[in-house]
Amino acid sequence: MPELPEVETVRRVLQERYAGRTITAVALGKPTFYRTPPPAVIKILTGGVITEFKRRGKYLIVVIENRGEVIFHLGMSGRITVGGESPHVRFQMRIGSEAVRFHDSRRFGRVGCPLPALGPEPMDPEFTSDYLWKILRKRTAPVKALIMDQKLIAGLGNIYATEALHAAKIRPGRAGKSLRRAEVERLRETCRGVLSLGVEAGGATLADEAFLDPLGRPGRMQMGMMVYGRRACGSCGGAVIVTRKRIGARTSAYCPSCQR
Repeated sequence: MPELPEVETVRRVLQERYAGRTITAVALGKPTFYRTPPPAVIKILTGGVITEFKRRGKYLIVVIENRGEVIFHLGMSGRITVGGESPHVRFQMRIGSEAVRFHDSRRFGRVGCPLPALGPEPMDPEFTSDYLWKILRKRTAPVKALIMDQKLIAGLGNIYATEALHAAKIRPGRAGKSLRRAEVERLRETCRGVLSLGVEAGGATLADEAFLDPLGRPGRMQMGMMVYGRRACGSCGGAVIVTRKRIGARTSAYCPSCQR
């Protein structure tokens, strides 16, 4: 699933290319599992002038002058492209001579969805050590599941949570309440750090190339990953094999040597 750095990468490309321009036409493709966008969304977009593209957590927000906002969620495999054909186009906007298309092979993405209640993002001022300590200190759930809960912290998914926990030297299956205050402070910094690196790198493009930016360019974050998608730990010089464990509905990778 595209996480905060991937959605931010998409936002920046679209902002630079289309802010201030008019959407001249909208076309619908095959519906997602969440059905087609509501008619009000089509009305807001058609003929509207794009004020800006914003982002909140993993949600992309298109602001239309004097008409409000339309929210996109890319789901598990969604991509927004400038041009580009595929059998999985769910939605299309024409901006000038270019078609901006939303592709979604697994059909979990949404166009025109409401913005849910979200916690602070790790780069927000509200994401303090005190805040993280408060949401972890009494919980028995695995720390990885807690930092991926969008109602608590917005933007972290499987990739960046895995890397943040490795950088903080914390095993993903530990109960939230088991973390000491110093570990919580370290985790706060690593959550911020890995997301910042991901944004700077233009997101992560793995072997399946599920993520490319709207112009078809891959990200570079995968080149610096320590455990996610690796057979051996990047911090241990390849001496320690990465362990994989099911936590909730996701496979979690960690280094049994680095992470305690």
